[in-house]
Amino acid sequence: MYTHPPPGAGVYNGSGGKTYGQIRNPMPGGPKAMPLIQSSEQFVANFVPPEYVIVGVLQRRFSYSFTAKTGGGKTAVLLLFAACVGAIERNIGEYIVKPGGVLYFAGENPDDVRMRWIAMADELGFELGHATVYFIPGRFKISEMRNQIIREMEAIGGEFTLIIIDTSAAYFEGDDENSNKQMGEHAARIRSLTELPGRPCIVTACHPVKNAADDNLLPKGGGNFLNEVDGNLTLARTDMTVELHWQGKFRGPEFSPIIFQLRQVTNPKLKDSDGRLLPTILASHLSEAGQQEIECAFRNRKEKLLHTIANGGDQSQTELAKKLGWYAKDGTPYKTLVSRTIKGLEKDKLVKKGLDGIELTSAGKARVKQSGIGNGSGVELDSNDGD
Repeated sequence: MYTHPPPGAGVYNGSGGKTYGQIRNPMPGGPKAMPLIQSSEQFVANFVPPEYVIVGVLQRRFSYSFTAKTGGGKTAVLLLFAACVGAIERNIGEYIVKPGGVLYFAGENPDDVRMRWIAMADELGFELGHATVYFIPGRFKISEMRNQIIREMEAIGGEFTLIIIDTSAAYFEGDDENSNKQMGEHAARIRSLTELPGRPCIVTACHPVKNAADDNLLPKGGGNFLNEVDGNLTLARTDMTVELHWQGKFRGPEFSPIIFQLRQVTNPKLKDSDGRLLPTILASHLSEAGQQEIECAFRNRKEKLLHTIANGGDQSQTELAKKLGWYAKDGTPYKTLVSRTIKGLEKDKLVKKGLDGIELTSAGKARVKQSGIGNGSGVELDSNDGD
């Protein structure tokens, strides 16, 4: 059986004949250095239980990338996270949210974030003055501003549990985003923020690799960036919802996809210089019942539009919206809804783009003949249709 050697026993051959004890304590009578080798008992004594921000999804002291395509809902969902943690203390479906301070780096588009936060406060019913959510607007070099950030966090007090970086590209300090080496260094710099007061969780919004499909939503920077994060959360947009899950890497227990709805809202506090209401996009969690309701409504809209296209005539999105009675809140034909529904029909291989516009495929013609319903004129727009 193996037995522990006496202290100082054993010569380290690469050290000029010095014993291990001499290497660790080179100065006689100097302070005793901690040994490199630990017993099993010593090793497990340093175990730190996971501290969650969102139980089962986001851990403090961990750094995550949050990857989605442009327009995929990154900012909307991240602001919902910020509100649930630092403003309303509300769970996200079955996932328990632990309240704490939030610091939001609004580097890519501070004005857009401001608009959404104003609308979100009214939508969710919280007072901005009572929220423990703080923002740093604009771009800067994290390496240069780190100490000032620490000082200001300590001055604010409390415990910061979540830092959101929007976006990775806004805080990149290199000169070549295609350099895996520089992106690895960038990710390591972001990871170092987990050492800030409160040992927060870091979530960084990232753009995916070029021409990424929904099943390949990996952050720019290749393996070097991915190696420096504890998980790559992803947001994939479906026909009517966005799905939060992970790809490439995730340290922690498996969790089920979390579904959100993106909604276009207006708010009387958000107007342009001429007094017109400005729409903005917010995210909300969808229950299973809500998902089924939206999916049912979308299927019905696809059927209505399919038969309207089959009836012929002007196939422009404006005219199709008018025929179906699909109007936006401002009274204009809801072309965005028509476009999204056409994409759903194309995905189902029921329509295709022809020389004269959208036309039915053989499967689409068979579907129309099989269902035999009218064109759906005047269908009432469901309340969940906002983009």
